[in-house]
Amino acid sequence: MRPSGETTADISTADRSWGRALTRVSDAPLREGNRLELLKNGPETYDEWLEEIGRAERWVHLENYIFKADGVGRRFAEALKAKAGEGVPVRVLYDWWGSMTTPGSLWRELGDAGVEVRVFNPFSLRAPLDAVLRDHRKLIAVDGEYGSAGGVCIADEWVERSPDSGLPYRDTAVGLRGPAVADLERAFGAAWDRSGSPLPAEECPRIEDIAPAGDEAARVVIQEPARMRIARMLQILTAGARERLWIADAYFMAGPSLNQALMSAARDGVDVRLLLPATNDLPMVSVVSRAGYRELLESGVKIFEYGGLMMHAKTTVADGWSSRVGSTNMNVTGLLTDWEIDVVVEGRPFGARMEKMFEDDLADSREVLLGGTARRPRVEPQGRIPPARRRSLLGSSGSGARAGALAARAGGATLGRTGEDLRGFERTLGGVVNGGLFAAAVLGARFPRLLAWPLAAAGGLVGASGLARVLRPPKGRDGG
Repeated sequence: MRPSGETTADISTADRSWGRALTRVSDAPLREGNRLELLKNGPETYDEWLEEIGRAERWVHLENYIFKADGVGRRFAEALKAKAGEGVPVRVLYDWWGSMTTPGSLWRELGDAGVEVRVFNPFSLRAPLDAVLRDHRKLIAVDGEYGSAGGVCIADEWVERSPDSGLPYRDTAVGLRGPAVADLERAFGAAWDRSGSPLPAEECPRIEDIAPAGDEAARVVIQEPARMRIARMLQILTAGARERLWIADAYFMAGPSLNQALMSAARDGVDVRLLLPATNDLPMVSVVSRAGYRELLESGVKIFEYGGLMMHAKTTVADGWSSRVGSTNMNVTGLLTDWEIDVVVEGRPFGARMEKMFEDDLADSREVLLGGTARRPRVEPQGRIPPARRRSLLGSSGSGARAGALAARAGGATLGRTGEDLRGFERTLGGVVNGGLFAAAVLGARFPRLLAWPLAAAGGLVGASGLARVLRPPKGRDGG
């Protein structure tokens, strides 16, 4: 079964080979017969998720990195409690680190209402280094009939708009029905089992039990620490792209391997575009990311920065044929150490929707260019925003205003030396790293114990963690 509007003749031999390679590197079989809905931003995603929770008859499985006790969190808490009150099994899995600031009273309230709540990988002195392994997924699965994944957490940030540019906090998710839901359920089940007793067998649907719901083909890539399934898949997509490779990412620090792949594709004539945030909720990530712009730009990669509160989406579309929507950021935690979940769709109808969404976001972004002299290149934003979305920003201040100002400049205008300077970001990063090393060297020479004690403590933690792991009795079932 092929996507609507696409015939067997439209699937070239190259596309077939590409799909076979994706299956091998991702360990994710291609599932046909799905119906997919592209969900743009938090409000649209929340409406669909809450609607599906309200319709649940057999179970609700919710796994999310961040679940706050704010307005959005309360909406979900009430919906989950109501469904549990009807006798439907409701299971919630939240990440210890991502939801650290959420008060325990919320989890107790849910538990008292019949919702089974588990925390993923809480900190333990027996394995302190495991604290870097986080469940970064944003996943919901209902009755074995509906599933959704993407970058949307459960918190008020995802419904906010910039007070200056009016642009929303950008994110993307995908809702799906059909056989691929079985893979989302399997991913939830493995994470749930890891955190306690196994999921009941009746809540683990088999793929053959789920009837086709549409005509779109998708694979669910289940990322686990050190498996690097998404990283390998992105390498294949980058190597196989013939015309276009468009990527949106929140915390872009792809590393040498993927960076080289992107630059090689751009030098080979592929239209490689990166859509990143103009302002980032993790400022140091923004500094590190921008410090790497120069090499990418010089290789022909085009970089755009979104002018709203945040570009939090994690999406890829290659040649309008292979599309990815998920939770994986292109950095070391997303690609190496976290549990993640991504839906990869093969088909041009869905790819066309993805490219249209990307182009709409570019209208709310500025392009980063290498301008000025060779000795002092600078970032020059070029791009337009529809007039109805522009606002006067005179007198504004703060990070939100800064993002809005960057996005709201008319086409052809440049920030020149008043904008972000690539060399400035490189100097900032270099100053932080080298200044830290110099300070450590001076303090170590003057007060050797200042270095000796931290090194001894780190060595002790590593050794103790390793011994605890070796001596720990084997578990009866491995849910990882």
